[in-house]
Amino acid sequence: MASLRENKFALALVAGLVLALVVGIVFSVSARSRRVAAQAEALNAAHASVQAATVVRSQLELAIFQDALRLNGVQVDAAATTAAATKATNSLRDLSSSVGALVVAGEGSKNLQTSAMAFMAAAENVVADLGGVEPVDAEAVDAQYEALIEELDPLRNDLAANIDASGGTNRWTSAIAGFLAVFLIPAAVITAYFVLDRRRRRQHELEVTLRAERAAHMSREQFLTAVSHQLREPLWAVRGISRMLGNDEALMAQPHMADLHTLLAGELDDMNGLMDNLLTASRLESGAIDFVIESVDVREETKAIVESLNHRGAQIYVAMDDGVVEADRRRLNQMIRNLVANALKYGGPNIEIKGHADGDTYAVLVVDDGQGVPKEAEADLFARFSQYTETQNLGLGLSVVMSLAVGMGGTAFHSREDGLTKFGFRLPTSSEAPVPATAEYEPPAILETKGNSE
Repeated sequence: MASLRENKFALALVAGLVLALVVGIVFSVSARSRRVAAQAEALNAAHASVQAATVVRSQLELAIFQDALRLNGVQVDAAATTAAATKATNSLRDLSSSVGALVVAGEGSKNLQTSAMAFMAAAENVVADLGGVEPVDAEAVDAQYEALIEELDPLRNDLAANIDASGGTNRWTSAIAGFLAVFLIPAAVITAYFVLDRRRRRQHELEVTLRAERAAHMSREQFLTAVSHQLREPLWAVRGISRMLGNDEALMAQPHMADLHTLLAGELDDMNGLMDNLLTASRLESGAIDFVIESVDVREETKAIVESLNHRGAQIYVAMDDGVVEADRRRLNQMIRNLVANALKYGGPNIEIKGHADGDTYAVLVVDDGQGVPKEAEADLFARFSQYTETQNLGLGLSVVMSLAVGMGGTAFHSREDGLTKFGFRLPTSSEAPVPATAEYEPPAILETKGNSE
């Protein structure tokens, strides 16, 4: 009986100890879970602070850039500048709330609060200076942003490390008290929070990067459009003066004046083509180009282009079959001009434009008798600024031809046969009657029309 009582006492003691251990484990897990939850909230506030500060800086950079364009005489969308400033102001309020949450959680150091206040003050000064008569300096904002991030990043790392350490201890504790299913709930919540927090952070970083890239591309598009517009006005003025000089027979009779006039006309054409190619390349890259497809008479369109090159003194011959293609007339014109400009710049003295049906497509070729392209350069001919020689590259013209051809359901190509260099493109043929061009064609004096020699 004594032995039984002793056994019962021992069992009761063990049971009490186990119960005390279990209760201690439960309370320990509960307290540790509360600490982890508090640290997780602080970590979320730190993430929100970084997010808000990043949005403030990116929106202010966009607003400052647009304001600088305005001060330089470039017409910009004032509403876009105001919207960027408004987003920055709203994000400043979010930053203030997030830093306040860190302070309440006991994680906001004096240095962090000072850096946050300095950054917000610098950002508010920039917002106040927008729309003035002097350029806005963003250096103070950038410097204070870096100082703030230097405070937030170590804090985020420490919080994440503490949470990870607590999670490890909780896993060890749960292994001892695994039968306590109640622990699985906070553990699952913490794990889910980590997963969702990391996913949310990655998504936010991707969204910030995407917004920044979109804003940068829009700014670049606006800049290129504005610069092109500003350059075209003086360019057309110079073109008008050039034509007036070309019509002055007495002036053209002077030694070398005709050659100088031809050179000037060619450079003006090249400049105009460069601006067109820059804008087209930018729109192709962003997918913002729209094709107005219609039925176009390729031969008549080519004749009109050759006629417009008369002032360059270029001897360009046309040997094209009749053909109608499905294409954007403006882009087709640009493609032919780019190929002709390439031949004039790099090809031989004899240039011929050929055209013929090729299955359900129509092929246009610009042929010259120049030295051709080095073998090692052929693979990248239709890439942007591909190398032509050791000191020259092909710019944007051929890459624009390829992109436009593909965009209209065709392709571009190059070949070298029998001492002749051929650059061309194929476009789908049309069974419809061609849509008349806006201007009537008159045969140029230097144009020789021949039958197809293909």
